[in-house]
Amino acid sequence: MEDYLGVARKKGISDEEVGAVQAIVMAVQAGRIKAQLREVRARMESDDE
Repeated sequence: MEDYLGVARKKGISDEEVGAVQAIVMAVQAGRIKAQLREVRARMESDDE
């Protein structure tokens, strides 16, 4: 990660911009995991029937 941050700084990307991108990536990842959990729960409920 530090390698990427170093390159970003050399390209003139601010820490605030990097932080914004990190927040977006984390939100997307959390949404993906939540969707996977919902799918597993649905499968478990259908198996119980």
